[in-house]
Amino acid sequence: MPLVNVHMAEGRTAEQKKALMDAITDAMEEHIGAPRSAVRVWITEMANTDFMAGGELLADKQARLAAEQAASS
Repeated sequence: MPLVNVHMAEGRTAEQKKALMDAITDAMEEHIGAPRSAVRVWITEMANTDFMAGGELLADKQARLAAEQAASS
């Protein structure tokens, strides 16, 4: 039974998350031959203040990118 846990920051809609889980289920079926009924997919969401990459909180990165985009407009 394939188990797939996706970790990502909060902010996606229920429809987006369902589409992602559907696509992952399709991929498991297509690429490893897993029966759809055996595939388990779940999403673990975290706040943007609970994730850091390269020494920068995701919240800070999002704010920086928004400021850069506003300045270039």
